Amino acid sequence: MSNNCPSDSCAIKKLCSEMHRIGCGSKPSWLAVVLFVRNLVANFSIFTDEQKSAMQRNVFERLSKKDPSPQHFEQIVNDLEGFIANNQVTVSAEEKLESQKKITSSLASVVNEFLDESLMSEKERGKLINTFGRDTLEILSDSEDLDALRPRLKGLLKNMLMHYREKANEWERKARLLEQTVNVDPLLAPLHNRRYLESYLKSAIQQNQTDNNSLALLMLDIDNFKQVNDAHGHQVGDDVLRTLAKIISAHSEKFGWFAARYGGDELVVVCNVSVDEALLHSDAIRLAVQNYEFRPRLNGKLAENSIRFTVSIGVAEYQVGMSSDDLLNCADKAMYDVKGTGKNNVALFGVTTIDPEW
Repeated sequence: MSNNCPSDSCAIKKLCSEMHRIGCGSKPSWLAVVLFVRNLVANFSIFTDEQKSAMQRNVFERLSKKDPSPQHFEQIVNDLEGFIANNQVTVSAEEKLESQKKITSSLASVVNEFLDESLMSEKERGKLINTFGRDTLEILSDSEDLDALRPRLKGLLKNMLMHYREKANEWERKARLLEQTVNVDPLLAPLHNRRYLESYLKSAIQQNQTDNNSLALLMLDIDNFKQVNDAHGHQVGDDVLRTLAKIISAHSEKFGWFAARYGGDELVVVCNVSVDEALLHSDAIRLAVQNYEFRPRLNGKLAENSIRFTVSIGVAEYQVGMSSDDLLNCADKAMYDVKGTGKNNVALFGVTTIDPEW
């Protein structure tokens, strides 16, 4: 470092001086921590800008205490491990795996029931046909009058057809249940899951290219959701998510839109409206959430105090040439613009955040 490093301008040397000032200069491990959070973290794509800032604040606040003890260093390392373990990519992967496990389990249950009922139906069908044949022969042998024979055979055939109609309705119900198990998020039903969202969005874009109708996407995220989990527990956090899902689902069903869980506490609405209408509906949803008094259920009883929560919403309009990922990413960026400018608001991708009082 001494050959090519002017002493007055060397950033590393200045950093070392600063480390000495806070009592950690003789320990390379402390220098490594500072370089990691100050210079290296900015290049990681697995963290959001918000997470990077939080990580840096955490480390620099601890360094300001000027405590070079091994115990303090271990606390910093533990904090960093926590940030890494809970980054967006890891959490999303874990949630996706857990969701897939639930879907697989539900699907296996439905398939087993399907197979059991198939076998039972085969037995019932054989029994029904045998009964029909036996009763028909009895009617034929007992009836000498053809006029009396005709209504009896007609009644027997009618009963048989009614039985098959009931079975057909039951199979239709089972088919709908099977489809729901595959396409619906296990935690936030009736919202669809991420896999079906991707399939639906691709089809919607293809349809848009054919009929040239408007297509917009809303990305919603609960503000300070981690604080809700930390303060009230993950069960209450899940209930908050379910409440948001019900609000979004009710709004989407009213207008015939598609709603899904994108991942974690991020939800998506796909709607065939102009961008101006999408902004109006987004703010209507935002206000509905803001004014909702959620009362968690604790130990089987409703809590006395309600919990208020808000959402940040990003809106993106489909443009010719966009892929489904492009549209999702644009809405996601708009949503994070809201997060960075006060939350509880709506933003259109590429446009300044709108006034919440409009």
